[in-house]
Amino acid sequence: MDLMLKIPVVLVLVIIVFSLFEGMYYLAKDDGSRDKTRVVRALTVRIVLSFVLFSILMAAYLMGWIEPNTVA
Repeated sequence: MDLMLKIPVVLVLVIIVFSLFEGMYYLAKDDGSRDKTRVVRALTVRIVLSFVLFSILMAAYLMGWIEPNTVA
């Protein structure tokens, strides 16, 4: 996989993991007195980014930039 494809994929993965931990923090530690939708917003960001990552990988596959592994 080319470096120009690896950088966005890894960046999106890092942001997904950050959003996941952010949602976990809000769920566990936040009392909800300031903003009651922070957990939902963090998890919505994670879902949208996961869809973006899937779209990037599918587009790269369809354009021939990446190929699946073969079992011989």
